Amino acid sequence: MGHTLRDDELAIVIRPNNYEDEWDGDCSIELVTSQDSPVPNVVMAHIMNVATMMSAFLDVAAEHPDVYDLVEEHRNYLMGIDDDEEEELKVTREGNVYSLNTWTKTKGNA
Repeated sequence: MGHTLRDDELAIVIRPNNYEDEWDGDCSIELVTSQDSPVPNVVMAHIMNVATMMSAFLDVAAEHPDVYDLVEEHRNYLMGIDDDEEEELKVTREGNVYSLNTWTKTKGNA
């Protein structure tokens, strides 16, 4: 892993599955913590619940496109993305920094 987690940090790792040929959108999601994490078990259980809910969303959205559209619309609202100005997604990579044309710059590889 290219990022060292602080003791109180957790990371959700999303990995595409079987992308070598024709990717079907299947992903695996893992939760990573430092070995010396002081995060209480009750908090960790809630974080794991959030991570598994994120994962389950993809399956539900595949069966119910209206749910996907609702979440996408809300995400766009939260990020200030205007539906009328929607542009084609463009991802650029410079070293370990990925930039998305519509969203904020993402740094690191964790």
